[in-house]
Amino acid sequence: MSDYLESLLGDRERFRPAAPESWNAIEDWLGKTLPVDYKKFVDGYGDAIFWSHLFVPHPAGGDPLLKFMQEERRYLHDSYAEVLDIPDAVRESWEYVVPWAYHDWNGDVCLLVPGVDDDQWNVAVAFRQCPGFLWVEGGVSEFLRIIVREKKFPRGWPAGDVRWQSMPDSPLV
Repeated sequence: MSDYLESLLGDRERFRPAAPESWNAIEDWLGKTLPVDYKKFVDGYGDAIFWSHLFVPHPAGGDPLLKFMQEERRYLHDSYAEVLDIPDAVRESWEYVVPWAYHDWNGDVCLLVPGVDDDQWNVAVAFRQCPGFLWVEGGVSEFLRIIVREKKFPRGWPAGDVRWQSMPDSPLV
């Protein structure tokens, strides 16, 4: 999986994976095991911004991943309480959706949505300015593939080439 991510994003930028205890704390809070491709993505590229606007937190980053997930899930639930047009797959997993990235151009949040099987995950993008969702079958690797290889960005996202920037003052440097 790391080779596939590197084929999409270039060489890893982070060389020390998050401590197993950090991942355990996140998965204990979620009540689910996160997908391997997502954890490899965060371990190799997290606490950074992609395409100048997509913030991807890391468990040991300046904005720790667990705190990010908790705050963004709470905000998502509050923001979408009155929205009726939530895709069934997202609605059925509403209490278990996992915020994993934040687009600072317009406030959209990327979600991991658990599937029927424990190892099946999909991605949804929750649009904040005009409530709605983009659904992507498959996990983070598929979502990244669509953006990088097909150049299909979610609505309202500025397009461009992959550009990785470490968060300023990241403790992971």
